[in-house]
Amino acid sequence: MRKLKIATASAILVATSMFGIAHAADTTAPATAPHAATYHTRGEHGPWGLGNLHKLHDQLKLDAQQEQAWQQAVNTSKQNHDAMRKNGEQLRQMIAQSKDQKILDLAGMRAAREKVFDQNRQLRSQTEDAWLNVYNGLNNDQKTLVSTTIKARWAKMKAWHDKARHHRGPMHKSAPALQPPAGQAQ
Repeated sequence: MRKLKIATASAILVATSMFGIAHAADTTAPATAPHAATYHTRGEHGPWGLGNLHKLHDQLKLDAQQEQAWQQAVNTSKQNHDAMRKNGEQLRQMIAQSKDQKILDLAGMRAAREKVFDQNRQLRSQTEDAWLNVYNGLNNDQKTLVSTTIKARWAKMKAWHDKARHHRGPMHKSAPALQPPAGQAQ
């Protein structure tokens, strides 16, 4: 009986985690979804934490050839983003259809999920290649601006993570213990 309960719990866990992953792949999730604050901003940010690409575009002062590569990268990003959303929707539909089945085909669900992940990985790679083409076409001053923007974004993310870690406390045993502010007892 105990083995049956464990097997049932494992099957439920796998199925719900697959649904959660498929739902997380949706960038059009409604504002009531978990992590809703991140859904509406994903499309505005480029790869490598560039932040708002429109602001960076204006600062770079691209020549005609660079502008053409930029527009190609923007178009590739939009097309691939839409394709990834469509892949996620297909996976969600497959999971929704399987809810009515008496016995779940977990191996089939896993295979479908892996197929979507592989397709999305290829699309992300194509997008990054398009942006690398833009970056490689920049002069040193423009590359310095891009690098500075990326490093500033990284610093902002690190500060946010540090603040969140301090608020939550150490998450893992291997995480260094946070020291209390001076003057406070432990």
